[in-house]
Amino acid sequence: MHNMMSKTLDFSAPENCVCFNLRWVARKVTQFFDAELRRHGIRPTQESILVSLDAKEKWTMAELSDWLGMERTTLVRNLRPLQRDGLVKVMGGGRGNLVELTITPKGREQLEKLMPAWRAAQSAVVKTLGEQRWSAVLSDLETAALALNK
Repeated sequence: MHNMMSKTLDFSAPENCVCFNLRWVARKVTQFFDAELRRHGIRPTQESILVSLDAKEKWTMAELSDWLGMERTTLVRNLRPLQRDGLVKVMGGGRGNLVELTITPKGREQLEKLMPAWRAAQSAVVKTLGEQRWSAVLSDLETAALALNK
């Protein structure tokens, strides 16, 4: 499974399961990014949250959950340490109230500190296949994800 040369694969064979292989690759890439970002006390999922929060003045929990493609419970679990460390502010909640999320100035500072580590990890991963091939792979995966999300 892990040595997929440019041969034609038998996609009816369990070892070529799309779901399994995508998850396997995602875990390996996540572990690589995790090792790079851990020095800053941030996990890759938390980095994605901070980047998203930095891009817009405020988000509702539902908007951010949809944007990241993350279950609400997973988002809440990843937000807790960010909130505890003063990197994210969570407002609202309770019965029928929207929960609003914003990045704090301390969160922006933390994001600036960890971006060189993220860029190094990103560059190393992109180099494995080259920029053009990664662009094509990402485009193809996005096409598949959008087609399956109907």
